[in-house]
Amino acid sequence: MSRELIGRIRGEFTEIPALKLSLQQACRLWNLSAGACREALDALRAEGFLYETPSGAFIAFPSATRMIKAEPPSQRLRCPHCFHLNSVTAADTDTVISFRCVACRKLVSGIAASA
Repeated sequence: MSRELIGRIRGEFTEIPALKLSLQQACRLWNLSAGACREALDALRAEGFLYETPSGAFIAFPSATRMIKAEPPSQRLRCPHCFHLNSVTAADTDTVISFRCVACRKLVSGIAASA
């Protein structure tokens, strides 16, 4: 099975979390034969990304789409120049970080981050 095809299917389910497709609908959507489509969907089901409902439809597990779209932890820090509230990614807690303000574009540094 093509990794590109599996990535394409995973991308569709990630972009549209409420996507629910039967095998026939999936075949039409991705222009695949029933065998190739079933193989790709089964591969994603085996890895725990998709779930096959009792009616035969395929849906993404909510936790699978959340894990893919999850962002690194961030905190909100206010710019001392324009007072804009910025979302800043902090690698560790209690470290000094620097960031560029989204609003005024000034570099802000020397702020201690804590969780």
